[in-house]
Formats: sequence, C-alpha cells, structure tokens
Amino acid sequence: MLGLVGISYKSAPLEIREKFAFTGEESLDFLRQLKIDPDLKGAVVLSTCNRIEIYFHFETCCSDKAWDAIFRNLEFFKKSSPDQRKYFYSIEGDAATEHLFRVVSGLESLVIGEDQIVTQVKSGFLLSLDNDHSSSVLTRMFNKAFEAGKRVRTETAINKGSASISSAAVELICQRTEDISNKKITLIGTGIMGELAVVNLVKRNCCQLYITNRTYSKALELAEKHNITAFELEKLNEFLPQSDIIMVATGAQNHIITKDMVEKFVSARSNHQLYMDLSVPRNISTEILQLPNVELFAVDDLQEIVKETQNKRKEAISEAMEIIRFVKQEFNDWLNALELTPSIMKIQKNMEAVNNTELEGFLRINGISENEMIARYAEHISRKYTRLFIRNLKQVTNNGKQREFINVVNQLFELQDNNEA
Repeated sequence: MLGLVGISYKSAPLEIREKFAFTGEESLDFLRQLKIDPDLKGAVVLSTCNRIEIYFHFETCCSDKAWDAIFRNLEFFKKSSPDQRKYFYSIEGDAATEHLFRVVSGLESLVIGEDQIVTQVKSGFLLSLDNDHSSSVLTRMFNKAFEAGKRVRTETAINKGSASISSAAVELICQRTEDISNKKITLIGTGIMGELAVVNLVKRNCCQLYITNRTYSKALELAEKHNITAFELEKLNEFLPQSDIIMVATGAQNHIITKDMVEKFVSARSNHQLYMDLSVPRNISTEILQLPNVELFAVDDLQEIVKETQNKRKEAISEAMEIIRFVKQEFNDWLNALELTPSIMKIQKNMEAVNNTELEGFLRINGISENEMIARYAEHISRKYTRLFIRNLKQVTNNGKQREFINVVNQLFELQDNNEA
C-alpha cells in the first residue's frame, strides 16, 4: 500500500504546523523508528515551512492499520496527542501518487509553481534513499514525480512571473515600508529561502544588507556572491538596534530573537522596526508584538500577497494536470506490471518443478539412466509453456491492472504436490 499522512497551510495554522516540523536529523531518527515495523517497506519525510508529509509504502497492510501506525509513531516522536489528528489528511494509492506529483510541480504550494519545493522534496527523498529507508516503489514514484515537475515547469506557464515565499515576503515588506532601498536590513539564514530573499532585495536596489548564519563561512560566501555584508551571529545584538527590517529564515528549533533582546533598545529608536519570520517552527517570539513600534509577520501572513500571482498561473493548471496524469499513468503501468512479478516467478518455479519431477520419473520408468536429448527437449517444452503462460497472464490481467485475476492465476499455479500434476 502506498500512502501519505500530511499537514499543510491548507489544513492547519502555523502554530500547529510548527509542532510537527522536522530537521534533517529528526527526519532520519523518525525513519529509523518507523523501520521497526516489519510491514513497512519504506518511507520519506518532507518538511517545509508550509507542509509536513510522510510518504510510506507498506507491503501487507490495510489503510486503516497503516495510517494508525504512522500516526502513533508521529505522536510518540513529537509528543503530541491524538486529538491533533484532525488537522492531518490521509491519502492512499493513486490519489497519493497524484498528490506527490502536484506537490513537486508546485500546484500545492502557497505560491503556485514556485521552484523551491523541488529542492526540498529532493532533499527529503535523498535523505531516505541514502540511508536505506526508501523502497523500490517509493524510489520509482519520487523519480517520476521529479520528471512530472520538470515537464510542468518547462512545458507550461506555471511559473510565469517567477515568485516564491521569499519574493512574497519582500513584496509585503515593500507594502509596509516607505522607500525600502534606504532601509538597513538584516537577514538571518543562508538557505534557499534566505538567498532568494537577498536576490529579491537586491533587485529592489537595497544596498544596506547584512547577513548572518550559525555557520559564519556560509554567510560570508553568500555575502561575497551578492556584494553585501556578512557578520557573525554572536554580534546579532549589535546589528538589531540599527536595523529597520529583520528577516529570519533558518532551521533552528527555538527563538533566535526574543522579547528581551528587542526590549533593550526599542525605546531608543525613533522609527518602527519590521520583523519577517519565514521559519517553521518560528524563530522570532511573538511576544515582541507587546513592544511599541514593532511589526511582526510570518509565512501565513503572505497568502493575500500571492493572490495576484496565483491568478496569473491558474490558467496553466489544466495543462499541468494533463502532464501529471500522463506521467502518473506511466508509473501506474509500471506498478501494475510489478504486481505480476510474484505470479511470473511462481509459474517459472512450478513449471521447472514439474519438468524435473516428470523427467526423472519418465527416465526411471523406462529404464533410461541418462539421455541428454530427452533432458534438453523437456527443458525446451517447459520454457515454451512458461513463456506462453506469462504472455497469457499479462493479457488476461491487462498487464496487472485487473488484479482480481492475479489471485486466480496464483491459485491455478499453486502446485503443492508435483506428483499430481
């Protein structure tokens, strides 16, 4: 069974999503925990600012049991209660495959068609694959999803007027700030979202940009690339008081900016400060809103900003879905054919068993100690009928799509007593 359990900006507010966010290390620990279940063939964790999804492949398990297993493990790992399951969605089979394809293609993103999601999905998938937590079926499904996503972006206008969460954040800042080019701006975080924020701010002619990161070398590298200034995170308290705008986009699991930090200097400032928190879980304490001349925005505040972009891109969704359905059908054809493998192996094994048993009996009954030509002919006729049965198997089951016939074939070739054949 293929399926997923997920939570996104569509199903839950930020304060719920941030409780279930995963770092890379946590994802790996969670996958190890899941692997204890003998029915689980593989799993992949996707964790972004807008969604946390767990894709899984159970070999012999009904959907209710599979979902319950994932939820129980998630609740144990995140120390959450079952009453929060109401925020999650559970999808199985073909619908789960289509959902993944839509996610990778950007159709499920807050900003339709945004590119950042591709890197995020690849990161989660490779973490699972490289640590032997994926399965052949999940690997095939994710690779086809990347294929679909690439085609959607190259063959449709889904990313026309390219946008991202970072660009939407910069747009909101521009709406709330007069002449952003003259403002002193501090950015914390050098990941994809942080760099996209830098790119968008540079396009707005912002020249007083300061960037920092837990690893200073990464901040320095990004600063040199975009001709801005880097500083060590330990000096954040020196840069905050002189900054007009502060953007944070990191994977930290706690608050980088607290009320106490801001309270020390806020009364000495004559103009207000704008804080933009793009992290999940949030890295800026909401308590700073208790202070004067302070504004704070988070990812959920960007939905109004992206509506204009959404309207431009909605026309391409139908074209994107045609591509997704085509690539999904290719995956389903492969998956259906995979269902025939056990039956094919059973046919081959039992035909070989019949051949060996009957040949031995024939030679013994007829007093023949050994005859190479008889043995070769017996092997020849056995292989011929094996190929014939396999060909008919594919035709009768429509290459595995009509699964009810597969069980009949399996029973037909269940030769428990080869002497009766």
